Amino acid sequence: MQFVEGRRTALVLEDGGEEIRAALLEGAGCVPLETEGRGRLLRFPYKGGYGLIRTYLRGGVVRHFLKDRYLLDNRPFRELALHSYAYEKGLSVPKPLGVCWERNGLWFRGAIAAIEVDAINLLDYLRTVGSSSCSTVGQSDRSDTSDRSDLEATLRDCGLLIRRMHDLGIWHADLQLRNILVGVEGPLLIDLDKARVHGSLGSWRRARNLLRLRRSFQKWDLPDVHFQRLCHGYGMEELPALLDRLYRAKDGLSDVLSGRR
Repeated sequence: MQFVEGRRTALVLEDGGEEIRAALLEGAGCVPLETEGRGRLLRFPYKGGYGLIRTYLRGGVVRHFLKDRYLLDNRPFRELALHSYAYEKGLSVPKPLGVCWERNGLWFRGAIAAIEVDAINLLDYLRTVGSSSCSTVGQSDRSDTSDRSDLEATLRDCGLLIRRMHDLGIWHADLQLRNILVGVEGPLLIDLDKARVHGSLGSWRRARNLLRLRRSFQKWDLPDVHFQRLCHGYGMEELPALLDRLYRAKDGLSDVLSGRR
């Protein structure tokens, strides 16, 4: 269903989605949440649970000038189309609810809504479960073995999920630890903004996406074995040697320029 109020438009995917429309266009019931990274996150009540609204904000230097405006680019509508495609194909992503946008001449701004799931991002998961599984102080061998087994299974499941995404021809533009969620029913992918659907993904394009994710592991000083287990779940035991060397050189230069080395 589509709702138009002046320059603002809301596209709601669910019949009877008055709560979604009101939240998107009027901020009804919305409560801001603390979040890392770009984008403002709002929670609103929906069908006995909650929905989340993420607003689009610019990054980099341009954010100081354009903030939440995009030239000739309806980002919410574009992401909703891809998110809905992934959901309908059975990829593990939160259920999409709708989007809203405002057009002012050639400029767009807007937000996207999806169901809130009971999950934490993979970075937080690895910081908690991963660190505890590496320590045996005050723990029985059985407990430590169980934690390590759960961790390994979760990383393999994350790799399998990324493989399914690639098999659908989807290339995630920001594949990093905070865009993978770990929930009670398994991992999920979020933030498909700027993702693309290709007819098929070749081995190099798949590897580039995985190397983008490896950079996230390195950025947070996580053990290499975590990424290796994820790749095992994906089914790519070895990355293309030349591509691997290029990315290592690129990441090393980035570390030097940013002062991490």
